[in-house]
Amino acid sequence: MDMFFAYLMLASATPLFLWLENKKVALSSIPPIILMWIFFGFYMTSSLSPTGHTLMIALFAINVIVAHVAIFILYGLPLIKKYRRH
Repeated sequence: MDMFFAYLMLASATPLFLWLENKKVALSSIPPIILMWIFFGFYMTSSLSPTGHTLMIALFAINVIVAHVAIFILYGLPLIKKYRRH
């Protein structure tokens, strides 16, 4: 759970870093972050069912995927386009 909380803190700052470069990606990462905070609150109050745990892990996975796609869009594609021009 410590790793989940550490990632939650990092993920919460991600839209701030992405805002200047790609607003659509930044805005698309906000709903999963909000849902992860909600599920984390349920987890901390011990009112999370096994289905809730599954959803929390699924949201974590979705957020990790969105973050990796954002990194590829922002940094990988420009690099690929740069090397294809030469």
